[in-house]
Amino acid sequence: MPPHSSSLIWRKAKVLIIGRASPEPSKKHLETVCTGGVTENGEILRLYPIPWRYLELEDRYRQWTWAEFEIAKDPSDNRKESYKVKEGSIRVLNQSQDWSERFAFLKKAIFKDKETLERLYDQDWTSVGVIEIDLLKFYVKPKDKDWEKDKPYLKQELLYEHRKPLEQLPFEFRLKFRCKNNPDCKTHDSSLIGWEYLEAFRKFRTNYGSDENAVEVIISEIQKKFDNPGNNAYALMGTHRFHRAWMVAQLYFIPKNLPERLF
Repeated sequence: MPPHSSSLIWRKAKVLIIGRASPEPSKKHLETVCTGGVTENGEILRLYPIPWRYLELEDRYRQWTWAEFEIAKDPSDNRKESYKVKEGSIRVLNQSQDWSERFAFLKKAIFKDKETLERLYDQDWTSVGVIEIDLLKFYVKPKDKDWEKDKPYLKQELLYEHRKPLEQLPFEFRLKFRCKNNPDCKTHDSSLIGWEYLEAFRKFRTNYGSDENAVEVIISEIQKKFDNPGNNAYALMGTHRFHRAWMVAQLYFIPKNLPERLF
């Protein structure tokens, strides 16, 4: 049985948001967004579940937002970074605009390669980390799950809340990549679940008239960023709660000549 919220040990944490997964429907929470962050002390966090679209406007943090949360370790989730967020505790502070500041905190989450993450997962349930990658292929494939079949509660009327429309895309974005810092890496293939990429698809579908055109534009734009010789490319990776599949929640393209943060 899940622990009652009163039995959890809550603490405040100031967190820099480094990634948001796309929303997933939830029977208990309407929908949930898994959020990655780094505290000002360098602790890596997974904040979940958060019904982001149902938050008050002033509480809706974004990528690179500094925000304050009341958090408690989720005793039902063995992954060491997983923390619950107390309802009503989110306080948005400010938006980080400086890439030197952003990368200074992002570096606290960087690991050598995915192989290291997989090994640490077995040792201590490490399940979130950033790695430097080389892209081999960015593509789409048909979706594996169908919400209409798997989540019939989506059609149920709610007594006290209006359920906002939540579209499931007809495919998933995927990346085939090699770990930059491991010459023995045999390549990996992971789904890309970041919110901004799915939102870009919806926008481009409207702008360019079809799913196919939208996908073509996104693939082209992502490829350009990887091909830019002035960038180093990184991926924020995390595991599913119920199995160890590693997914990409965010991509970063960091300028190679980025100055060090002085303080």
